[in-house]
Amino acid sequence: MSAQNLDCGGYCRDCGREHTLAAEPALPLARDLLAELERCGGIGPDPRLSLDYLYGPARGQMFGVLKYRDEEGNQGALKAFSGQYNGLWHVAGWVAPILDAAEFARVIRFDEPRIKDLTLRMRGLQEIDPLRLAMLAQRRDLSRNLMERIFTLYQLTNFRGQTRAMAEVYTGKAMPTGTGECCAPKLLHHAAVHGLTPLGLAEFYVGRENRSVTRRHGEFFAPCAEKCRPILGFLLCGLEERNGRT
Repeated sequence: MSAQNLDCGGYCRDCGREHTLAAEPALPLARDLLAELERCGGIGPDPRLSLDYLYGPARGQMFGVLKYRDEEGNQGALKAFSGQYNGLWHVAGWVAPILDAAEFARVIRFDEPRIKDLTLRMRGLQEIDPLRLAMLAQRRDLSRNLMERIFTLYQLTNFRGQTRAMAEVYTGKAMPTGTGECCAPKLLHHAAVHGLTPLGLAEFYVGRENRSVTRRHGEFFAPCAEKCRPILGFLLCGLEERNGRT
């Protein structure tokens, strides 16, 4: 895949324009990070942060690097992993999630165990069993309501200094589970909040190939079309002006 095809971007409903950020400037830094992860065998010293986690049931994970310029003109890099790493939202040296992890735990505290219990109780029942159908409908309602509440925890900030609820800026149809947890949104939101100007962003996959065998260890990818692209336009809005482009 060419570097241009790795670029991230999306349409911003606020300004009515498409915004993009090139991958090329960040690719050398991303390759260095991949080599470092392979050399160290993990993303930190804690045993829970071993790369072994990505070769088991987790089946791999995306990592991202953002090259930036700070307000003094100094260049640097940020790094992020998608979602949680082995159940951990926060790892020293890595960009934090957009949502408040403690608030997330509070939101899922009651409904997630109920959803898991319904899943277990449905096992072994015939697909046309009235009891199973009733539990399936209950689980669907619980899951939908829970996801709506989780999505409210994501408040996105762009390079115009605007902050919006994720549901307000999402340009797709229905937001899939995990929207807002990928590397690109985490990196761009963090940069905007901390006054950093992105110069490039690149993402790569680490670990066992995914179930569909579309992602393999060490391969580079553009931010995903389903979860990322519908919010990247808003997150990138204002960056052209910072970089002296219109």
